[in-house]
Amino acid sequence: MRQLTDLIVAAGVSQEEAKKALRSPNYKDIVREAGALTPMGADQAEVIWSGCSSLAHGDTYGTLSFLDRSIVATEGRVHLTQLTGSPALLYRVPDRAVAMLQHAFALFKERATCHH
Repeated sequence: MRQLTDLIVAAGVSQEEAKKALRSPNYKDIVREAGALTPMGADQAEVIWSGCSSLAHGDTYGTLSFLDRSIVATEGRVHLTQLTGSPALLYRVPDRAVAMLQHAFALFKERATCHH
């Protein structure tokens, strides 16, 4: 990394910009850039990815935001709650994922084509 940084700086880029250019992208940036290339846009792609990631990792945010809840029983201030998959979410998320993949494959096909 030091050698690459030195080469970039020698080409006239500041030390800070060189380090920034060489850092690995985070998942949020990747999802936003991919989403920006599709009709859904960066914001919707990030929301869908963030929600799915939250559910996959068992975070409270995803559980409370993306699943349907119904109170089965109440005892004092404690509710026994049943969580189920949301039909709307179960449709929307795969639909958007497929749309993004179709766009990715179309870009790949276009860019992999010989242009001479």
